[in-house]
Amino acid sequence: MFDSTRSGARARRMLETLEGRDVPTAGIQIDLTSDGAVGEVNEAHFQQVDAQPTGTGVISSFLRLQNTGVERGYNTDFRGLQFNENSSPRFTRSLRLNDVPIVLVDGIAYRQFLLDINQRANLPLLSLDELKIFLGGQGNLNGYNETTGQLAGLDAIYNLDAGGDNSVLLNYNLNHGSGSGDMVVLIPDRLFASSHDNPYVYLYSSFGVTAGGNAGFEEWAVLPKTDISNLGSLAGSVYFDADNNGVRNDGEQGIGGVYITLSGIDDRGNEVHLTTITDSSGNYSFVLLRPGLYNLTESQPEGYVDGAESLGSLGGEVGEDLFSNIELFANQFGVGYDFGEIDEIPNS
Repeated sequence: MFDSTRSGARARRMLETLEGRDVPTAGIQIDLTSDGAVGEVNEAHFQQVDAQPTGTGVISSFLRLQNTGVERGYNTDFRGLQFNENSSPRFTRSLRLNDVPIVLVDGIAYRQFLLDINQRANLPLLSLDELKIFLGGQGNLNGYNETTGQLAGLDAIYNLDAGGDNSVLLNYNLNHGSGSGDMVVLIPDRLFASSHDNPYVYLYSSFGVTAGGNAGFEEWAVLPKTDISNLGSLAGSVYFDADNNGVRNDGEQGIGGVYITLSGIDDRGNEVHLTTITDSSGNYSFVLLRPGLYNLTESQPEGYVDGAESLGSLGGEVGEDLFSNIELFANQFGVGYDFGEIDEIPNS
C-alpha cells in the first residue's frame, strides 16, 4: 500500500527539529508532518487529516492523556487509572466495537479511530511511539504489563511496534488549536474477529519518546458512523517498465520514494490537495476520499525517463506524469493508476 518514510534533505531537516533526541534507526517512522500525508505499518493506515471539529456531539472521546515528555495510557471504566489518563469518565471510558465506524478501502473493511493532539506552536512535533489494540469481555479491565505488553493478561490484536521500532511523527501546527482532529488510523476489521465474546475495545498508546509532549492533552475518539459512509480511495504504483509496454508485468520492480500528488474538488465544492510517497514496492494510495473529480500527478523520479502511464479502473484522462478528470463516486475504490518509468537516456 503506502509508506511515508522521508529521505534526503527533508529527513535531515526533521532530525534537526527533534532537538537532538535519538531517533530510532530500525523500523519505520511515518512522517505525517505535511498536509494530507499518509503511511502504513503492519497493515494499518495512518493519515494526517484536515481540521475535523471535535466538540461535544461531533465525536465520541474515549481516551484522554496529558503529561510533559512521555505520556501514555489506555481507556477503561476502571478507577484508579494506571498512567497519564484523564480521570473523568467523559474522556476516559470503555468503548464498544459496535461504536467504532467501518471504512472500506479498496474493498477491504477497516475500523477507524481519530486522534487529536495539542502542542506548543513553537515546538509542534509529537511522536506516537506505541499503539496497541486489545479486545475484552468487559469494560473495566486494568493492569497493563510493560514487560509482556499485555493488558489484563490479553495479547494485542494490533501492535504498531510489531516487527520493528516503528513510530508516527505528527505536527500540531497543521490544524488550529484544541478541538481539531490531526490523524485517523484504520485498523483491519478482520483483526477484530474475536469480538463476539469480547465486545470491548481497548486502545493503549504512548507518545513523546522521540518528540515529547509539551502542552495540553492528546485525545482518541471515534466519529459518527454516518460521516464515513460514502468515502472511497485511489491507488496505483510507480515502477520500472522493463519492456516499455505500458503495463506492469510480474517481476517488474516498483520504485519507492516517489512523490504523488492528488488534487481536485470534492462533492461539497472543497479544493483537495494531498501528497504521499510510494513505498518500497512502488505502491501508493489515497484513502478516505469524498466523491469528487480528481487528478493524480507524479514527480518524475531521478535516474529514469518518463515511460507510459496506465489508466486505472475508474477511467479519466492520461497526460505526461498525470492522470486527470478521475470521477470518484461514493464507495468506489480506484486502482491501477500506474506510472511507468524507463532507463535514463545517456548523454550523446
